[in-house]
Amino acid sequence: MTALNTDTRLNDRYAPPGTVDALLVDDDETWARTQRRVLERHYDAVSVSTTHTLQDALYALETGSPDCLICDYQLGDGTGLELLEAIRRDHPKLPFVLVTGQGDESVASAAIREHVTDYVRKDELASQPDLLATRVASVVEAYRTEQALERERRSKEALRRLVTASTTRQELGQGVCQHFVDEHRYAFAWIGVLNRNGAVVPFATAGDDSYLEAVLEPGTKPDDGAEPAVTSLACGDTVVESPIDPVGETPVSVDAESRIEDAKLGPDSSEEIDGDQSGAQWRHAALEHGIGSAMAVPIEHNGVHFGVLAVYNDEVSFDGQARELLSEYAETIGYAFQATEWRRALFSSAITPLEITVADEFSALVALSRKLTRTATIEVETVIPRNDDEVLYLASISGASANSLEDAGEAVVSVRSLEVYETGDPVRCGLIVETPVPETVLVEVGSRFRRTVVADGQMRIFASVQATEAVRPVIDRLEDAFADASVTAVWSDHSHPEDTDGGGLERLTDRQRQVLELALDAGYFERPRRHNTGELAAMLDISRATFTQHLRAAQSKVFEDLISE
Repeated sequence: MTALNTDTRLNDRYAPPGTVDALLVDDDETWARTQRRVLERHYDAVSVSTTHTLQDALYALETGSPDCLICDYQLGDGTGLELLEAIRRDHPKLPFVLVTGQGDESVASAAIREHVTDYVRKDELASQPDLLATRVASVVEAYRTEQALERERRSKEALRRLVTASTTRQELGQGVCQHFVDEHRYAFAWIGVLNRNGAVVPFATAGDDSYLEAVLEPGTKPDDGAEPAVTSLACGDTVVESPIDPVGETPVSVDAESRIEDAKLGPDSSEEIDGDQSGAQWRHAALEHGIGSAMAVPIEHNGVHFGVLAVYNDEVSFDGQARELLSEYAETIGYAFQATEWRRALFSSAITPLEITVADEFSALVALSRKLTRTATIEVETVIPRNDDEVLYLASISGASANSLEDAGEAVVSVRSLEVYETGDPVRCGLIVETPVPETVLVEVGSRFRRTVVADGQMRIFASVQATEAVRPVIDRLEDAFADASVTAVWSDHSHPEDTDGGGLERLTDRQRQVLELALDAGYFERPRRHNTGELAAMLDISRATFTQHLRAAQSKVFEDLISE
């Protein structure tokens, strides 16, 4: 009874997760059989195969993928060191435990030079029969942990490349799905979203999509069935089916279960939704297509839901790291979707872009620039009217220190306040200046402001108009307000056609749009968040509650149209 308890504690403490395939190499067949029984007694999930020569061991490694090699020093056709040297050429990190009866320190030194993982003497095993088992468990666990960390590093680097290289949501979504299929060997991966009618539709897919064609009928709503991705869209929670049970007895997360019921049976619902039949249908379809497990994670950021990321495996389990990785990808996709789509929507190109220079010293930004060094550059992408007499510039100033910027702001009469939000290079700040300013003049005559750059005492404003005929009124109005204003370049850009319906932006009020632009450019949606709602509300001279109300309304309008598209 005592021995049984000892074995149980040993198994709990040392056994690495998952099955362990070990290859035991020893020319003494009796000793090999004995150690095989010892190892398998201590590990419920261990599988030990044996060979008795160096050449047989090399062949076994070519035809299989053991998690660990256990090798005696003396072999009939060579030594364990020779086998170790041969293996290290192609498998530099594979766990290798050398067992010898000699106890010669020179053997240990030679083994260490060849990067042996561990070293055990046979005379030690006589007094400690579980020693080899514990050593194998330790090296396999360390090896798997190192592999997992390396996979995580590669995955994060791949995700970073995808986010930075993708120019559209579609490109990013497709790249992520393909990454899960190519690098993580999932059978199928997809991103699902809701269309304008509230039906689930594929946004991006990779792998064998025949399963999706079998289970996702046109017009499928989130509450129409228990398929993991569809359910995740309904409940807003991670859903895992591992393994997939054809009769539907595999539980999902507790939170997901309760939320599914809330999604299916709301307070106004008077009908029971029969999920058993639809659940059985998707499970049978999954098994018919060789899928053993499924996992779906909502794609969201800052409370805005974009869709769901789902992966399907031909194996029957997902470990904790796989779940964490999928959640991290979904979170990053949500952040990238939000940043990409909002910037595209807020700063979409018109038919005729303009570049306008303003050298009038009565322009606040020009006057500020002339108080700084000649190498300083002021960049502004957001200009928000604060009241009838003031506007708020959100600016980045490179080539100047925060102290010199504050001194310059105090010296310019038209700059009423200057607040530095981030020091360094560039310095990020909020400037409240007197009106008129060129940017608001442009908007008054129907232009769309895009960006302002001030360097060496000269202001360059990038804007756009609906048609070339609108350029002349812009020039006239600016020349009336600023004597030295002139249009220095006009060109057509057909690579980004004008969005004729404007998405959800057309339904925004002026204040909602201002709040949205400020939140975007002031870093409210970045990680880590650079400003909170109280700080942003103060910039606009409104209450925090009012700011939050406008921001939520703007989010709802914009993403309702963007997601439905």
